[in-house]
Amino acid sequence: MLEADPGGIHGGDRAEETSPRRVKQVREASQRGVLMLGTSPEMRGGVAAVVANLRDCGLFERARVRYVVTHVDGSRWRKLTQFVGAAIRIVRVLLSDNALIVHAHVSANGSFWRKAVLLWIARRFGCATVFHLHDGNFERFAEHGFGGPILRWCIRRTIGSSDVVIVLSERWVQWMRQFVPLNRVHVIGNPVRVPPEDWRVPSVGAAPAAGGRVLFLGMVCDAKGSFDLLRAFAMFRSRMPGWRLVVGGNGEVERFLEQAIALGVRDDVDYLGWVSGVEKERALAAADIFVLPSYSEGMPVSLLEAMAYGSAVIATPVGGVPDMMTPELHGLWIEPGDESGLAAALERVASSPELKARLGTAARQHVLAKYAAATASDKICRAYDDAWQRARAE
Repeated sequence: MLEADPGGIHGGDRAEETSPRRVKQVREASQRGVLMLGTSPEMRGGVAAVVANLRDCGLFERARVRYVVTHVDGSRWRKLTQFVGAAIRIVRVLLSDNALIVHAHVSANGSFWRKAVLLWIARRFGCATVFHLHDGNFERFAEHGFGGPILRWCIRRTIGSSDVVIVLSERWVQWMRQFVPLNRVHVIGNPVRVPPEDWRVPSVGAAPAAGGRVLFLGMVCDAKGSFDLLRAFAMFRSRMPGWRLVVGGNGEVERFLEQAIALGVRDDVDYLGWVSGVEKERALAAADIFVLPSYSEGMPVSLLEAMAYGSAVIATPVGGVPDMMTPELHGLWIEPGDESGLAAALERVASSPELKARLGTAARQHVLAKYAAATASDKICRAYDDAWQRARAE
């Protein structure tokens, strides 16, 4: 159940709190629940990690969330079957209880179309709706995706009809208001679980005789800068022996390892496969430097997780990254594709234990203050309050 908050976003003095309208709002708040739509929390990827973190921090109990999986990995038939089954389940729920807030986690392409249909259904039942945008490529999808004017009309209609829109950073607020003029946008960063102070755990992989570990987590592909990182690491490794590159993820792994052999650094690369749970925590805890040299991003959960573990981070200022960290304070920035700059940044951090410690400490404190899962949970509950009151007013 969502908590009544007399001093929260709606404010008001004590006389207002005891007014008939306020009593009705509190009674309605105690009756409503949330139907959350998104990919399976057990899948790979940022949205799945966000949902899992929200679940684990207690939001599902606090807001009476019922989660409906609308997408799974597998064949097209399996994906279609999952979506149709989810739509049927949602309709059944709404037939018995339409005092709900429907919260959809949305990315580009198929994710948008699935959620557009389901949010349309929810509005037909009179539900409050929340459109939660995650994808750093959504702007490109909206402007250049298949369907042209029809696609853009559907996006404007879906977003404009939602009672509340949640975006990850201020940059997306500006784009959203230009694309769909509205004033009900909430900025809520991706939540992460911050480890306790004694977060150091036994390391993973072969221990370097000297130096440390450079970690990359994510899809192994050109868009994530994986191959830029490999070439930069080869340059860096030739000047600073003893360091290892640790990679966790899937994608173009065979090509990646073949290039590592060609560059003469295969013996210095530990490939972990896709890691999650305890294995992921061990990799983060063992890392000295975390690198995410992407060409586009939304708000990368892996970067926030590395900051939470106190790693010195090196990233490209794309998507929501500039809203997540300040260069030279919480980490270092390099431009996408700048392999020499990345090699120099690695050398700069690796050669200065003081710099590495300062960046890691500041990054951890920053995430603790701004992106801890409990903080995001509070903000989402306020967004639910806003959506509910807007829907009731309409």
